[in-house]
Amino acid sequence: MKLIIRAACLIFILSSVLNSSVQALDIKVMGPGLHKLSVTHPDGTIQPYIINIPEGYDGNTAVPLILGLHYGFWPVEGTTIPEPYWTEGFYTKIYQQAFKPLNAIFLAGDSVNGNWATPENEATTMRLMDSVIEAYNIDASKTIVTGYSMGGFGTWHWASKFQDRFAGAIPIAGMPADMYTFREERKMFDVDWKIPLYIIHSKVDGLMDIGPTEDYVKQLKADGKDVTFQVLTVITHHQENFLPEPMGKTVPWIKNVWESAE
Repeated sequence: MKLIIRAACLIFILSSVLNSSVQALDIKVMGPGLHKLSVTHPDGTIQPYIINIPEGYDGNTAVPLILGLHYGFWPVEGTTIPEPYWTEGFYTKIYQQAFKPLNAIFLAGDSVNGNWATPENEATTMRLMDSVIEAYNIDASKTIVTGYSMGGFGTWHWASKFQDRFAGAIPIAGMPADMYTFREERKMFDVDWKIPLYIIHSKVDGLMDIGPTEDYVKQLKADGKDVTFQVLTVITHHQENFLPEPMGKTVPWIKNVWESAE
C-alpha cells in the first residue's frame, strides 16, 4: 500500500511539473509598436520582455515570429538577472531598423538566470514564446531565432536543441559551443543540422575568435548543410550599433526560409 501511495504521489508531482511547463501565461495583446511588458511564470518568476508588433497588424492575418536572445550583461547585485528590459537596447540597436520589411512580431525576454543555455532560461522563454503564439495570430511555421554575443551562443544552443520549433537561425558573434568552456575545450556542437543557418561573425571581433566558426562552417558546407556565412571585416565585438546594415542583408534569406516553410 505504501508503494502505491508513493507511486501516486510521484505521478501527481510529475504531472504538476509537466502542466506548469506548458501552462499559458497571461499575455496582454498589444497593437502595433514596441511595448515593454512582463509576465509571471507558474513558479513566481517575473520575466520582463519586449515585443514589437508590426504596422498594420490587426489579428486577422497570421504573421511570422522572430525570437531574440539578448547579449551579455552585468547582473543586478546579488542576482543572475540583468536590469529590467535589457532587451530593449538589444532590439533597437541591432534589429528594429533592419527587420521592418519582414512584417513580423519580434519577441525578446530578459534572461532569468545567466546564459541562455540554463534550464531556467529554456523553460521560461519557451513558455513565453508559446504563450505569445497562442495570444497573437502567428504562423508558427515561420519562426526565426537570433541573438548577438551571449545571444549568439544562445542561438546556436536553442537552434540545435529545438530544431523543430524554428524555421531557421541567425547566430551573431557567438560560437556553436558551450559558452563557458569553449575557450579551453575548443569543442564545437556535434549536431545533425536540419534547419538553414545564417551565420554572422567579424574577422576583427576582438573577443570571439572567428577561427572556430570558420572551421565549423567549412564542415557544415562539406556535409551539404544549408548555411550562409556573412563575414564582417570592420565591426568589432562591442560595435553592435553598426549591425543594422549586415542584418538588413539577412532579410531576403529570411523571406526565402519562410516561403519554403509554407
